[in-house]
Amino acid sequence: MAEKEQEKNNSNINAEKQEKLKKKSEVDAKDEELKNEDPKALRQKLSNKNQDYVFRLEKELQRQGSLSREEAVTMTDGLLSEIVIAQRHGQPANGLYMASPQIKAEEMLHPHQKPVETPFWQRAVDGALLYLAIFVGLFGVIALFENNSKAQNNSQMGILTLASVGILMGVFMVKYNDWVMPKNGQRIGLPKLLLSGLGIAVVLFVWIWILSLPAIRVINPILPGAVDIVIAAIAYGVRYLFRQHYHITGSSFASHPQQHK
Repeated sequence: MAEKEQEKNNSNINAEKQEKLKKKSEVDAKDEELKNEDPKALRQKLSNKNQDYVFRLEKELQRQGSLSREEAVTMTDGLLSEIVIAQRHGQPANGLYMASPQIKAEEMLHPHQKPVETPFWQRAVDGALLYLAIFVGLFGVIALFENNSKAQNNSQMGILTLASVGILMGVFMVKYNDWVMPKNGQRIGLPKLLLSGLGIAVVLFVWIWILSLPAIRVINPILPGAVDIVIAAIAYGVRYLFRQHYHITGSSFASHPQQHK
């Protein structure tokens, strides 16, 4: 009886293996078929997420490479089969290439240039200018909707406070991202991360308190909302020029390679 039971188990195992091999063979055959399929047909098979990725990739190719729509489409046609194959296996295009459309376009346009990591100081300046624009611009918009001057003085912060807090937050957020997603893959422990976040919050609150002292108000005036918005626009414009000069692409707070130009 034991021998018969063992033979039955072996038979079931062999049948399962054969079934798996058959399915794998069918999947491989389908993948090979997709490699030779017409790009127009492949575009119809893209998921909504991948369609958006390809669309944005083509826009970036046109912008960065000064290409026509037809040239950009021709370049992305060469990627469609591998995108659809990866899609069949549950992997979207951004996971397949591990790059945003902006960075992928740069890689396609400059395939022989060695990527280098964006230095911390450049990402810190980028983040500081972005948060400066956000903080000052947001409070400028709020000030425009406040008619009572007394309410404005109670709810608004001085320009030095807004600017310094925005800059500090931008730098801190870049550093926080390095802690969460370090280059060596070894994240800092949760207690250290929480303590670091608490320390950052304490520093910001103490700094805001110092700038709110009466003696500092002379150099920390509350500006009209329109002036705040102009300052925010200038900060964002400087950020744009800074990113163009150093060829910084992608998110301000994500470590990623940049291409030598």
